[in-house]
Amino acid sequence: MDLYEQYFEQYAEGFSFEPSGHITAQLFDIEIEIDVFEHNSPYAHREWAQVSLKKGDLTYNCRFCDRHVYQHGFYPVKIDGQQMILFSKTLYGFVLLNADTLVVEYEYFPKHVLASGEDFEESFIVCGVKQLGHILFFEGCYWACPDECFAFDYDKKLFLDLSRQYDVFPADEVVIQDDTIMICCTDKNLPPKEAVVSKQDLINDIIQYGTADF
Repeated sequence: MDLYEQYFEQYAEGFSFEPSGHITAQLFDIEIEIDVFEHNSPYAHREWAQVSLKKGDLTYNCRFCDRHVYQHGFYPVKIDGQQMILFSKTLYGFVLLNADTLVVEYEYFPKHVLASGEDFEESFIVCGVKQLGHILFFEGCYWACPDECFAFDYDKKLFLDLSRQYDVFPADEVVIQDDTIMICCTDKNLPPKEAVVSKQDLINDIIQYGTADF
């Protein structure tokens, strides 16, 4: 059982679920079907979805946890000439699915969210995606905490915390202009702050300071 499946089992354990909805969508020539299941009681709410992507005879199936995830949807990205679809199966981590073959090219899930009690560690939640070549920029936050931004180098499979690397905290937006990246704090309750870095300097920083996790 992979890390996400372990997380799903923890999420669903002890709850009974009933069908609550069916959603259809299309991306490129891929049909997307989502069947939603819910548990509602005075004490708890849980929700998960069975998701199917179909293209001709090809099919990719998975399960999503939590309404937040499929409301955010699927992000089309093109890396090294390959059209891909980026999505998250739960609040944490992400998947890059090849849009031509419906084969997973890369999947990341933070194992520390499987811990419980004092060992549990909150992880970054992806809420938006931007792209510059083979580098993806994730805008998001930690649960009930300030916003933050990360860069992900697809070629090297490394992450860089942009907020801390360039001293813009909390960073809530990445602006891309040609080969220049601006990391911004746009919170109206805080003094405006930004940092500007070139694509090449960012790549060098990822090589030097990047990590395999966020």
